[in-house]
Amino acid sequence: MFSILKRKKILTINISISTKLNRYFFEISKPEVKDQTMTLIHRLFEPPPSFLPSAVGHSPKTGVRLALPALCAMLVAGCGKQPETGGEVTRVHVIVCCEGGTTPMTLSGTLVPRVESQLAFRVPGRVVARLVDAGDTVASGQALARLDETPFQLAVQEAAADLAQAQATLARVGRDVERNRPLAQSGAIARATLDALQTQQTQMQEQVQAAHSRLAQARNDLTYTTLTAPGGGTIALVQADAGQVVAAGTPVLRLARTGETEIEVNVPESRIGQIRKEQTAKVRLLSLPDVELAARVREIASVADAQTRTYPVRLSLPEPPAAARLGMTASVRFDALSGDTALRLPITALFQQGEKPAVWILPTDAQHLQLRPVTLAAMGTHDIILKDGITPGERVVVAGVHRLDSTMPVQAWDGRLP
Repeated sequence: MFSILKRKKILTINISISTKLNRYFFEISKPEVKDQTMTLIHRLFEPPPSFLPSAVGHSPKTGVRLALPALCAMLVAGCGKQPETGGEVTRVHVIVCCEGGTTPMTLSGTLVPRVESQLAFRVPGRVVARLVDAGDTVASGQALARLDETPFQLAVQEAAADLAQAQATLARVGRDVERNRPLAQSGAIARATLDALQTQQTQMQEQVQAAHSRLAQARNDLTYTTLTAPGGGTIALVQADAGQVVAAGTPVLRLARTGETEIEVNVPESRIGQIRKEQTAKVRLLSLPDVELAARVREIASVADAQTRTYPVRLSLPEPPAAARLGMTASVRFDALSGDTALRLPITALFQQGEKPAVWILPTDAQHLQLRPVTLAAMGTHDIILKDGITPGERVVVAGVHRLDSTMPVQAWDGRLP
């Protein structure tokens, strides 16, 4: 029992001394004094090896009596030293800006036709037959789908009956005019009666003409019940099937017209400024990675897509391989713009000076940094493009920019670890 109480008392003394020493330790300004103090503390309170007898004289109280004068002297000496003037030189990671225009950019695209038509019936009705499937190749004028013709055939018959009735009425009025003309000339009937008959004859002539037009329209509507291909191509998408009731103009099929094939890419808004019309690009299809195709920018959308917030760009592909099919994925590499003097830097180099962007510049043979305001041309996820503010050949800090200021002495980091 006495041994256990003795060990607890020794442990309490050790904890109390360590707490007091740590309180003074954190007031020491020099790291080397701190390391020496901690080493001495651990060595003084390290227990002796198990094979040594306790009579060697290692007692916690003895160690404390011997250690306290030395530790106090070290603390006083460490606290009494004043920090050196001038400060330490901070090494900074810099890169040299080079004028090389915009770097090449690779985006993913899709093989699409230049002309793609949404096919629809010009009259409403119920689809009774769909004659093609997705992927079928069709020729110009080929029937693709049909509507129920019964209502339109009835409309043709009704228009034809109206025309016959108008023609019969016109014939009767014409006979009345011819019969009453001599009577009006002889004075047997009033001249106004003949004028009324002639007016009625003119009206019936117009009604006959209108009946002809209605019959022609009914016949056209009957022909519109068959959907035909406006040109040769491939059925890209089927949007209606037999039994479905569609309104006039509702898309039923999507036809990819035969002709020039293009590549469509969606360019993010941070990169759209790097693309120009007639700019060249290199295309590789995912299914044909060994074949490199030449392409040229034909169209750049002026408005971003409402959902993806990207700008669709079309590239003409004059000579696609025979194995290329619509919808294939392609890798599009845009060449750098010639004559573009914009400079690209990592986004970690960007610093905020008030409300304006800036970068830290380390002049040649200088030991202090300069904060230089810049103008951004574009900003991406990993880098920025500068429009002006720095010139090629200047050294720009690209790491730890928020921990720097213009008064601290710095040195360019040579890339070696300490």
